[in-house]
Amino acid sequence: MKNIFRILILFVAVCFVVSANAQVDRTKAPAAGPAPKIQLGDYDSFTLKNGLKVLVVENNKLPKVQFALSFMNDPVIEGNKAGYTSFLGDLLEGGTNKRSAGQLAEEIDFIGAEIGASSGGVQAGGLSRYKEKILELMADVTLNPSFPKDEFDKIVKQTLSGLQSSENDPKSISENLRYKVLYGPNHPYGDVITEATVKNITLDDCKNYYSTYFKPNVAMMAIVGDITTKEAKKLVKKYFGDWERGEVPAHKYELPAKIEGKRVILSNKDAAPQSLVQIINWIDLKKGHPDVIPAQVMNSMLGRGFLGLLNKNLREDKAYTYGAGSGLSPDKLVGRFLTSSEVKAEATDSALVEMAIEINHIRDTRLTQDHLDMTKATLAGDFARSLENPATIAQFAMGIERYNLPTDYYSTYLEKLDKVTLDDVQEMAKKYTDANNALYLVVGDRKYKERLAKLSSTGRVEEYDFKGELIKEDPNAIPEGLSCKTVINNYIEAIGGREKWEAVKDVSIKGEMKMGPMSINVESAQKNNEKFCMKMTMNGQVMQAMYYNGTVGRVVAQGQEMAANEVQLAGFKQQAQICPELSMEKLGYEMKLVGAEKVDGVKAYKLEIKDPQGNSKYEFFNASTGLKVKTIAQQQGMSVIMLYKNYKEVDGVKYPFQTITKMGPQEMPLTITELLVNKGVDDAVFN
Repeated sequence: MKNIFRILILFVAVCFVVSANAQVDRTKAPAAGPAPKIQLGDYDSFTLKNGLKVLVVENNKLPKVQFALSFMNDPVIEGNKAGYTSFLGDLLEGGTNKRSAGQLAEEIDFIGAEIGASSGGVQAGGLSRYKEKILELMADVTLNPSFPKDEFDKIVKQTLSGLQSSENDPKSISENLRYKVLYGPNHPYGDVITEATVKNITLDDCKNYYSTYFKPNVAMMAIVGDITTKEAKKLVKKYFGDWERGEVPAHKYELPAKIEGKRVILSNKDAAPQSLVQIINWIDLKKGHPDVIPAQVMNSMLGRGFLGLLNKNLREDKAYTYGAGSGLSPDKLVGRFLTSSEVKAEATDSALVEMAIEINHIRDTRLTQDHLDMTKATLAGDFARSLENPATIAQFAMGIERYNLPTDYYSTYLEKLDKVTLDDVQEMAKKYTDANNALYLVVGDRKYKERLAKLSSTGRVEEYDFKGELIKEDPNAIPEGLSCKTVINNYIEAIGGREKWEAVKDVSIKGEMKMGPMSINVESAQKNNEKFCMKMTMNGQVMQAMYYNGTVGRVVAQGQEMAANEVQLAGFKQQAQICPELSMEKLGYEMKLVGAEKVDGVKAYKLEIKDPQGNSKYEFFNASTGLKVKTIAQQQGMSVIMLYKNYKEVDGVKYPFQTITKMGPQEMPLTITELLVNKGVDDAVFN
């Protein structure tokens, strides 16, 4: 009987499956169910007598605890002291009235904790067994900073060094331009940190900001982890209860001026193989506004990853770039919308045109339901993944408190996301994007300026330096009658004169190059404008070497040796020229005087020089002394800058005894330790 029963059950099951399959159309994806309401979990809160509000999210899955103290102050305009608030975090970590920076670091490391600070707050975390010690250290950093002068001086030095590195970084340059032009000097978002503003900052500026704005009644602390509300209340009261409240200034700011028409702004980056292009505008969209979620859906459909319209156009269709995207940021003061991509230099203007086409497309055209569904599914997945982190609940709680959001704002997020329609997307695009009234920002080679001017509503391009300062046209930048030949002849005279240089038959050089902590020995030689060799060694090992005897050449790299190819031989022939400026036309170089710029604050004439192989570079010659001060060229797809300094005379001719090569953030200074002229270089060194 058991066997018959099993057979009947199996028969019924098979019939059920067949029946079910007959009723299901598997060519279509099943309809999505209703969006669930998320149970985020509860948080407790309490407020100390001094006004410090504390949120507690208990989570004992791991024996860890995190403390985050945030200040809800209005931003301040820093103006000609831009950067001083950013110094504050490092100063807080630089020591307290009870502990030096070294002692503080030692105690933090001993318990395996972490503490970080900024002008916006202080964070700490570690094992819950040390929660009281962690909070005590955090309170000491917050309430008892000693503001050591040596720490301040170190921060200034590090900041200035970082600014020098960022001078050639397209993203840093674009941020400076965006802050200056979009927001202006009367808005805190218009502040740009420069060498001049950093040098204006005093230690008292930092102390005054701390004493004015670090008050408990404008602060909120979130505590997450293996701790009870009762424990948290006891510890916070013990270490922060005596913190005195105080009056904190409030600041109100007008919205920036509206962008009228297409305003094209450019920051020049000579010989850049790529251009950073952006279309930007500010938007009046506050956090928690009902438009935020549908606006984010719209932005994702326009510019998120491979699904975005921008990426499909600029990457997949036009092959201008590896990626293009857009960003939409709601903000308490003023939000921002932008599209952005790094594109091939020759596609600079075309990429902006295509960006505008896609912005107009999402404004004027109803997109597909499939695209909308995939976008909402991706955003829902992002939200779900964020919930895996217990700190998310604390962040949500702080958002609700800080921006006065409805208590169910985050728990109903998926429901609100699910309700977004294609009509909503189009409405958000019309409300928060406008390609016809926007900044068209470019960080790239100035040679595309005329093409960019055709995009501008005014027919002109505004040019800014890397600091975001407007470059005013100087009608006397190139004196009337000045030619490439004159600039080159002035240079030859400045380095000793034609007669002296024509008498130079051989040159050998030894020097030392620094690459971070590494020291590299460099040797090179040239003879009769026909032979050339160069060798770089470190710790006695050859890193790279090149040899050319006038006929054949070879290259040594990473222990491998190979014969030079035609392209390399052509380069060796050029490098064999001891002073190529003596006969540029004869050697097949083409030259063009393209302007004047300041190099290290001094006016220099700028020449575009193309070698016989068609490779272009820019060379800059000091307008007063005639000396060459800078070269910009492309190498392996990167813009490479070389600065020439410390010219010295050797046997009647002048050489720069220091050169600084910049490739991205990397700086490689080379100092000449020995330079010999006409001492008879042995032919054997070239073989």
